[in-house]
Amino acid sequence: MKLIDLNKQDVFKIVSFDDVCENMKERLSSMGASKNSMGQIIHKSFFGPIEVEFNGSKIAIGRKMAKKIEVKKYSCPLFDK
Repeated sequence: MKLIDLNKQDVFKIVSFDDVCENMKERLSSMGASKNSMGQIIHKSFFGPIEVEFNGSKIAIGRKMAKKIEVKKYSCPLFDK
């Protein structure tokens, strides 16, 4: 499953990055989005970036990038809202 396929409040773990250059992997990692990181979708609309929370830090991930991030979906809430 790809990050782009998740909905608001979905909890996930990053499994891998498909066709993502090393520079982008390092940039995402510096923001908390690395392999095996747990996160939750905070905001997702039909257009624009997807807002994701990792360990209390919120970041926006573009839709093209979200299509390249392989995730595993979980059913329990990660962060209290």
